[in-house]
Amino acid sequence: MKIQKLFMLPMIGLACLGLCGCIVATREPVSPAAPGARIWAAGSTEKIQRTHRSELPHTGVWDDRGQRIRLEGVRGEHVPFQVVVTADRVDLKKVTVEVSELSCGEASLPAEGIKIYLQYLSKVYAPSGKNGRKGYWPDALVPLTRPFDIRSSHRGRGPVLRNQPLWVDVVVPAGQRPGVYEGSLTVKADGKELGTLALELKVWNVTLGKERHFPVQFGFFYGREIARIHGVEQGSDEYRELFFEYLGYMLDHRVDPAFISIGLAGGVKDGKYVLEWTDPRMEKFLFERGQCRFLVGAGPPGLSRAGLTKEQYEEYVRQYLRQVIAHARASGWYERLSFTGAVDEPQTKKEYEAVRYWADLIHSVDPKVPVAVTEQPLPDKAEWGTLVGYCSEWIVHGNVLDKNREAIAQRQAAGERVSWYISCDQLYPQPNYYIDRSAADCRMISWITWRYRLGGMLYWATTLWREVRDPWADAISWKRSHCNAPAAGEGMLLYPGNLVEKYTGQENVYGPVGSLRFALLREGLEELELLEQLSSLGGRAEADAIAASICNGVKDFSRDPNEIEAARHRLIRAIAARRDERP
Repeated sequence: MKIQKLFMLPMIGLACLGLCGCIVATREPVSPAAPGARIWAAGSTEKIQRTHRSELPHTGVWDDRGQRIRLEGVRGEHVPFQVVVTADRVDLKKVTVEVSELSCGEASLPAEGIKIYLQYLSKVYAPSGKNGRKGYWPDALVPLTRPFDIRSSHRGRGPVLRNQPLWVDVVVPAGQRPGVYEGSLTVKADGKELGTLALELKVWNVTLGKERHFPVQFGFFYGREIARIHGVEQGSDEYRELFFEYLGYMLDHRVDPAFISIGLAGGVKDGKYVLEWTDPRMEKFLFERGQCRFLVGAGPPGLSRAGLTKEQYEEYVRQYLRQVIAHARASGWYERLSFTGAVDEPQTKKEYEAVRYWADLIHSVDPKVPVAVTEQPLPDKAEWGTLVGYCSEWIVHGNVLDKNREAIAQRQAAGERVSWYISCDQLYPQPNYYIDRSAADCRMISWITWRYRLGGMLYWATTLWREVRDPWADAISWKRSHCNAPAAGEGMLLYPGNLVEKYTGQENVYGPVGSLRFALLREGLEELELLEQLSSLGGRAEADAIAASICNGVKDFSRDPNEIEAARHRLIRAIAARRDERP
């Protein structure tokens, strides 16, 4: 079924229904001080490269004639866009970007709430699959703290035109007064103005809360690589502080760090298994920052089967499980607890038997606690048997979502959790996290999640640096696998901040630097929460219809950013309308 084409809804040019006394004026283009330089803007959902922009440009937010950026957002949300400095046969030195506060009558949004990032263009020298492309692709988002240069003059065979994209993130406070806010953004080189763009933001009377309804579990377990690239000793106090910086960054982006130790240790003492919690800071940090799901392995740490009978080993496992469950209850996160068995992505009859074995063992202690498995409800081969009745948290591979649609609905009707994951073998037209993919892929993952009525998503890694000297110098993080290698950015969504100055000239960052892909994922996650909000107001059918207008399934969704933006605007308006109708 072909996706229905949507058109951008017209922006409201006068004050937001009288909420603020702002009149939107049209600005005439300003001639740049440096001939050959151009300042322009684009929406968030495209990847602007050195010499060209996306095949599907995100144009809906930019009025070129009026040199005006028009945005819409809700309270508690990030509203990003891109500003591009284009140099054509001219070198620009000491380029700076200044942004004013945004004002609406007596209300204002401080300039400090508008974050500007330099987009670092990574060299993709090997395309990610047949739909990837070589070239310099924007990815790392570096906080802009210093002036930067653009070298574009013709030298030999070098480029004569060069774009430098900037990511601008407007963070709307949860208590911001609704209305149409106005300000400006000015770009200078060597102290001389290159151009000033008018900035308009309509803030709707809708609030995006901090509470998350969809667990998003992204792997974070390559501690050795973090220590290596940051130049610290693994296990040191400095390493530990860096580790928490990464965890906090992920949680701030509505992502749960997964596959990390929360301080479980233990062993057999006086004939009993004794569990120790060695890292109360970790557990407290994750819990207080809103971690949605605690995935805990069912196998007790420090326990070997050697020298034990089957009965002795299973009794120690039960003792371990009881202690974990009791601790989770006492600490307030029992409802977020899931156990994982010994097999990831079971692929044989023997592995299916192992999953059932561990599920029975867990449920002999607590029949209600979820057992999670990275598998679909329908087995690939009937002779493997079923995991239904054993597992109650299904994490389904994207390749089999359509095949399992009815089975997924049955598991959900039974009160079980179903989410999904993307891996290296999910090829175009399915979405993926590769650097040389459409910007829409990362944003649309959340809309696909809603379309299948799934409860969340999982991804295996965020700091896969083991196959590169450092990720700034080498974007091909996936080299040695039979699974769609090479691939740019596979398992690598974050960059080490200690190398920022070396590669960009900006100040180093303590901890991680995010990526364009990670920011676009966050945009989709915010939209996923808005879909949930509309549904909670009695608008489930309306939310489904909006999602269906841009997404039919995992292989059939819109990559046109203007269509996606139009769906987002429809979503915000629908929520606002329902809130206005409430007594």
